[in-house]
Amino acid sequence: MKKKFYTAIHILGLSISLAASILIILWVQDERSFDKFHPDYERIYKVNSHLDPKNNGSIWGTSPGPVVNYAHTSRDVEFATRFSEDWNVTLVNDEKKHKVTGLKVGYGDSTFFDIFHFPLRAGSLTGFQTNYTHTLITESTAEKLFGSQDVIGKTFRWDDDLFFVSGILEDVPHNSSLQFDIMIPLGYLAKIFGGNGKWKTIDEDLGSYRFATYIKAKPNSSPDAISKVISDAFSKARDGETSTVFVLDPIKTMHLITPDGNKSSLRTVQIFSIIAILLLVIGAVNYVNLSTARALDRAKEVGIRKVIGASRTKLFFQFVIETIVVFCISLIIAFVLIFALQSGYSQIAQKSLSYSLYNSSMWLYIGLAIFGTLSLSSIYPAIQLSAFRPIESLKGKSLKQLTSNSIRKILVVFQFTISITLIVCTLVIKNQLTYIQQINLGYDKDHVLTLGLPDEAYKHIDAIRDELKSNSAIQGVSVTGVWNLTDYFHSTGDIDWPGKSKDNKLIVSQATIDQDFIPLMDIQLLEGKNFSGLPADSSGYIINETLAKQMGLTPPYVGASMSFHDIPGQIIGVVQDFHFKSVKEQIGPMVFWTRWGAGTLYVKTTTDQAQQAIKALETIYNRYPSDVPFSYTFIDEQFDNLYKTEQRTGLLFNIFSGIAIFISALGLFALATHEAQTRVKEIGIRKVLGASVFGVVKLLGKNFIVLVCIAILIACPAALYLMNQWLGNFAYKTDLSIWTFVAGSVIAIGIAMITISYQAIRAARANPVDSLRDE
Repeated sequence: MKKKFYTAIHILGLSISLAASILIILWVQDERSFDKFHPDYERIYKVNSHLDPKNNGSIWGTSPGPVVNYAHTSRDVEFATRFSEDWNVTLVNDEKKHKVTGLKVGYGDSTFFDIFHFPLRAGSLTGFQTNYTHTLITESTAEKLFGSQDVIGKTFRWDDDLFFVSGILEDVPHNSSLQFDIMIPLGYLAKIFGGNGKWKTIDEDLGSYRFATYIKAKPNSSPDAISKVISDAFSKARDGETSTVFVLDPIKTMHLITPDGNKSSLRTVQIFSIIAILLLVIGAVNYVNLSTARALDRAKEVGIRKVIGASRTKLFFQFVIETIVVFCISLIIAFVLIFALQSGYSQIAQKSLSYSLYNSSMWLYIGLAIFGTLSLSSIYPAIQLSAFRPIESLKGKSLKQLTSNSIRKILVVFQFTISITLIVCTLVIKNQLTYIQQINLGYDKDHVLTLGLPDEAYKHIDAIRDELKSNSAIQGVSVTGVWNLTDYFHSTGDIDWPGKSKDNKLIVSQATIDQDFIPLMDIQLLEGKNFSGLPADSSGYIINETLAKQMGLTPPYVGASMSFHDIPGQIIGVVQDFHFKSVKEQIGPMVFWTRWGAGTLYVKTTTDQAQQAIKALETIYNRYPSDVPFSYTFIDEQFDNLYKTEQRTGLLFNIFSGIAIFISALGLFALATHEAQTRVKEIGIRKVLGASVFGVVKLLGKNFIVLVCIAILIACPAALYLMNQWLGNFAYKTDLSIWTFVAGSVIAIGIAMITISYQAIRAARANPVDSLRDE
């Protein structure tokens, strides 16, 4: 109560650091909790497909249908199941004439619920396992579709098929990698499954990698042994003509590590965990610095207490209890801040984050945080203060050896090293996100919208195309199989050309397009010609630069022979490489062709005429019967959605970096205030002798600025290492410019100077008579 300013600094710094750290821990805990609610989750694995691992071939998180049968032959496998999904599905309740769109359908084998724990609220799994028209729906889907959860035995329609509700599941947790609103037996998908070559059924087709295969291994079994059984069986089924190897990936790490081993999500979680710890440390360092800086202020108090009989042990516990009181107040304020900020924080993080007093795991984290912070902030100052010698302290002698100036300087350097590292990292992340937004994608994504048409509309697609082209608001129209140009995945290994070696297991992306797609998207033709829209296009292929190189072709490329899906033809054109996946991945090989039907309409318009174009599209869409409501997406929106995770991470990083910098500046402000107060007579004498305001500010600030400069020398190499690691997850990335580090250093020095200057100028402008006359 006597030192309200310093108490307020202590409480503010500790409460903000505690609140920020606990909020980070909430996010980290959520990221690490994915898929761990399943019983025996440590024995559950996903089967990943390594295509041609000897030559660094592609790695997919899916596998062919028969893999599940090969898994069952292993004595180490307890259960195996397949899972597939469909997105943006529309279901119809014909009785109420009610539609629900945007749903996600999951397909699962009868063993699906033997592996995964999705609790049943009502109904039975028996019907689901025996009849492919009997489905399970989640509670929220039941509410949306029927208006209640008492729906067992009721029916709904998907396209022309009628389904029965045999059970109600609890809503799938947000921290589940498997997400679905409706679960349909895999037998339904098997019935409509299209064959590929000589393999016709879902249990025979070795070429369709559309299933996620999951295995629950027996206790103490070897994942490598199971992988070998599956790989050997697959090789035998392909008569040895395959180099694909199947590897078991534990689901406990599946959310943070991609099938190809990319650990960018894991690295992000680790970085945020470190930030949480550093925020606690910075808060504790503030307390230690200010407590030891004020040690001389309390020297006489300690001396008197010792003279009247206080032991060092009692003094030690007195100061520890003082810290605990301050810490408890800070903790209460931190909890208030957490509850106040929880909703907005969840919105920024795009997670259902909630702090519960009954969350035992959270209390474990908080307990460790409290113990660590309290230990750092109480023990050393208590030792420091209780060590004063009473005779010297009562005589008012300077106790430099006990004020620990060196340790305090080290701690200031430590604080600002962390802050400067975070500043530089924030700038690099911002530069990378800006780079992604401005990268040359190889096509023009502006003002292009996409939509799927009803099946009936495709029977009249030529008339629709002509009508749209005649509209003045529309600059171009194309019908293509590319449903999302920013994140397109549809690959095959069914490609051949003269001179291709048997060991070459090239996987290429494939897309059906019409003659309007390339000019509409402004994709550059480097050689040859575009499709003409004539029947002759059926024997022509357009490839990208990367595929031409990987095929080993030499210019001119046009006229070279190749076979695709066993259909011989010629290369008629080569386009410049363009990004059709995330910039985290290298541009892969791509083939354009025309023979298959295409299901996505691309329309190019302008900013001023976009609404007119959308109305024209809606008018055409509504001419044809469909359960799916009219909806469209702009390509630039798809692009932004692809990098939302990075943008949210960058925003969170900015927020917590700002908090770390604020806490460090708060500590520096308190130290500068104390420095000015302890040197008030010196400043008064200097002013009497003619010192200027600038001279006094320089006197008080130079030592702190030197410490910040030392922190810069340590922080820049640390930030360089960390950002090299982070940028390593991007195939296309910004350069680590020296000016980024210079800018970070200037910002740090600026923050330090602003923080120090207020108190320094205030002390320099004070009347020296007031500071000298008390004696």
